[in-house]
Amino acid sequence: MRQPTPCLRLAATPLLHLTLAIGLGACAGLDCRKQASRPKAAPVQITIACPRNLSSSLVIIAHQKGLLAREGDRTTLLPFDSGKAAQAAMLAGGAELALVAETPLAEAILAGSKLKILAMVRQSNSDVALVARKDRGIQAPADLRGKTIGFTKGTSGHFYLDSFCLVNRIDLGGLRLVDLSPPELRKALMDGRVDAVSTWNPHVAFLTEALGSSATVFQDGLIYTEMFCLVARPEFIREHPDQVQTLLEGLCSALDFITENPAEARGLVAAFTQVAPSLMEKPFASQHLGVWLNQALVMSLENECRWFLASGAVPPRELPDVLSYFHFPGLQAVRPQAVQIIRVNQGAHP
Repeated sequence: MRQPTPCLRLAATPLLHLTLAIGLGACAGLDCRKQASRPKAAPVQITIACPRNLSSSLVIIAHQKGLLAREGDRTTLLPFDSGKAAQAAMLAGGAELALVAETPLAEAILAGSKLKILAMVRQSNSDVALVARKDRGIQAPADLRGKTIGFTKGTSGHFYLDSFCLVNRIDLGGLRLVDLSPPELRKALMDGRVDAVSTWNPHVAFLTEALGSSATVFQDGLIYTEMFCLVARPEFIREHPDQVQTLLEGLCSALDFITENPAEARGLVAAFTQVAPSLMEKPFASQHLGVWLNQALVMSLENECRWFLASGAVPPRELPDVLSYFHFPGLQAVRPQAVQIIRVNQGAHP
């Protein structure tokens, strides 16, 4: 196309500016009228099902400091005895999101449950342990043979028990295993109905303090790392992407609050979980809180899916595509450097 001469461009400039000014003014007026007539977004009620224990620390703190919701929205924390129970409540429609460890999450993935992983929010290799009674002759791992051991099926305590026995060459078939809820595990060990239990904090801390010198604790961070995730129903993500981003931003802000106010942060968690501060301090300090998605989580989910299949706890099937259960856009928008997962097709988000 033939370019206009410099003089023609200069001669046309005032008229062009006038035309643009009139056009922009008209557009601005229309935009103002549009905004004035646009209805205000309806408030969103967001319920997060979570275990009443340290695993919910980051979400508890963010919620108590008002960091999880946009103006007009409201968040509610719905407490449960375990992450597995919290996840079940979400899948049944009782909550929009849930906090759950990777073991129940792997079981849900194998079942084809409708959920998406938004972020990992906690990691610990010192939370889950076997607590045994010395008066039942248990002082070394080998002493567990033939004993009655309580656990909660399909939880991190279950996976830890299996892993601990495998590493220490203890035949599970030679144990008397009793499936109990987390609160019932504490009662069963205290009244002697079981010889040991595989559970997590604050139950481990409570039992260790209550039994005193009569307690034997088997905790091995080299064989198991617990990973807690924030998961959501897919329809919530589709219908409320802004709220998803606000939730993740709020969790990131809560990390800063914990760094600057550690004592207050512990107090907020102690109040919500109804755990004595004396039992809270050491486990709280030893956990790793964050907002991230990494390859270790993918590998753990795949390994625990294989474990469920090998144990016969779930019907035989092919190993599912674990990555299809991740939702990447939310965290990528808030903290892209926290997404550290290998994907063959970087352009395709599950």
